[in-house]
Amino acid sequence: MKKIIVLIIILIISCNTNNNYVSFKGKVINPSSDSLLIYNNDYKKTIKLNKDNSFSDTLNIKAGQYIIYDGKYAVWSYLKNGYDIEMNVKPSILDSTGNQKSNFRESINFKGKGSEINNFLFEYNLSQSGMDLYDQIMSLDSIGINTALDSINKIYIKEVSKITNDKIFLELEKTNRDNFKKSYISFWNTKQEISKHNGKKSPYFNYENLLGGTTSIDDLKGKFLYIDIWATWCGPCKDEFPSFRKLEEKYHGLDYLDFVSISIDKITDREKWIEMIEKEKLYGIHLLADKDWKSQYVIDNMIDMSGIPRYIIVDPEGYIVNSDAPRPSQEKKLYSIIDNLN
Repeated sequence: MKKIIVLIIILIISCNTNNNYVSFKGKVINPSSDSLLIYNNDYKKTIKLNKDNSFSDTLNIKAGQYIIYDGKYAVWSYLKNGYDIEMNVKPSILDSTGNQKSNFRESINFKGKGSEINNFLFEYNLSQSGMDLYDQIMSLDSIGINTALDSINKIYIKEVSKITNDKIFLELEKTNRDNFKKSYISFWNTKQEISKHNGKKSPYFNYENLLGGTTSIDDLKGKFLYIDIWATWCGPCKDEFPSFRKLEEKYHGLDYLDFVSISIDKITDREKWIEMIEKEKLYGIHLLADKDWKSQYVIDNMIDMSGIPRYIIVDPEGYIVNSDAPRPSQEKKLYSIIDNLN
């Protein structure tokens, strides 16, 4: 009888102990770094990968949303004590040297207790990661954008409510959807202001040229300019590199068009700027802004409000044709514009 009582006590203690932490394990094939970082505003923990790139750890945390970062990519997750999660990441992309790397944005799968919510979050965010939704919403008028965002949020909450009744998670998601709407409305308002620059004289710049000396916008008069505002630390900027190389190759040598890339890296990161241009084989004219985010050209074009990458088309006389031009990856739209410039 005593043995039975002791066994029951041990089981109870074990169950209570499991509810005091998250059991987090898995494997990352061809990882971007030697560790994973789990964090939000109130918590941070680094989990080292084993030699075979597996990992296993426990997290004593407050229920909430956390970012899982592999050194290159990041995904949102929902974690709370009592979860027993296995996360596996398989290779699905090639880096610039042709090696397979893990891709947190396309190839994560969660298993175990807590996996249903996290698989939903991952798959939903993956489906929303492209530019299509953004472009569609930004093309609406002031009434249309409110109606569309309300509809998107209503459908989302309905879908997520089908998979869980976790009150903390559902409240967080309602707040997130409200913030989602606010951010898109803010982007839309900024875009309206940016569009007012079309047809006006381009703000002036005179920046260091990769090839030596400085180059101003006046030095580049006589051709249309496709200007790319970027930085070495900007993930979305780097995502455009393959498409940008393709763009430059397609229109290389045109007598009416130049490609100008302006980095807003800090001057102290000049070597990183040079190294990335060489490593990624980026052609065209490369300039380094003088005061990163505080450069006057950045402020005058409202880039400090809209973020990067930003693409601007300027005509041979120095007037803005398109203050928020399509990205290189938006091939159909961009190629059509370029083909009709001359």
